[in-house]
Amino acid sequence: MTYIDYMNQFWQMNRSVEFSSNEVFLYFYLLNECNIRGWQNPFEHPNKIIVLATGISEKTVIEVRNRLQQKGLINFEAGKRNAKSPIYYLLDVSKTGSKKVSKTVSKKVSKTGNLNIKTKENKTINSLRVCVGDLFSENSFFDKSLDDCYMELKKNQHWAETLTMNTRSAGYHEFTLESFYEYLERFFMKLQNEGETAKAPKDAMSYFSRWLELKLKNEKDERRTNKSGARGNSIPGAVNQGSNASGSASDSQADDLKEWINGLPIGQ
Repeated sequence: MTYIDYMNQFWQMNRSVEFSSNEVFLYFYLLNECNIRGWQNPFEHPNKIIVLATGISEKTVIEVRNRLQQKGLINFEAGKRNAKSPIYYLLDVSKTGSKKVSKTVSKKVSKTGNLNIKTKENKTINSLRVCVGDLFSENSFFDKSLDDCYMELKKNQHWAETLTMNTRSAGYHEFTLESFYEYLERFFMKLQNEGETAKAPKDAMSYFSRWLELKLKNEKDERRTNKSGARGNSIPGAVNQGSNASGSASDSQADDLKEWINGLPIGQ
């Protein structure tokens, strides 16, 4: 991959994956360092130099690089203080990388895979963590036809169960796996109605999750409003009756006052 390819890959992911400012900063810093080294990938780089160059604390650097690894952009091997610098490896998400990487990209984020990479110095780096996750496949960042995208999401049982569980935990206790598939179908019908013909599965997952949350909230608010309206239907009648009675009393008082004024001996 070229410098531009890595940049395009990042901004493609940024459409559906949220990155903090420090994550963006560190990733492009590492990308630039790799470029300076003539695309030696992987490459060694001390934490203290990153700290001096970016102004980010070492603790934050360690936290941020872990998150970049979990999001599938880099792998790294931690260094040993005063003995060995960390080793970084920039990942190519558009393909499965090497065949050794492709065997592990669909494992859970919490699991690790063994990856042997030869450097220019012919050194072998062992046991780099591979953390792309199993909620989506390695090519899910790229557009597919709407039908293919729908089928991929529909077959993603782990994602369906995770989203259903999280939705129920958020207070929508009646939401079931059957509800999930019903809403997923409605979501893709909505995309068709809007003229969409292709969508990256990862984008679709992210958009569907936000759309579902908003849809369920609106439906819940609508049910609450309807219940409030049903309870209040009898009250306006009582108020109207009271208002009519009050209006009749006011009219009567006005007539009495008018009669009293007319009865005053003014000018007689």
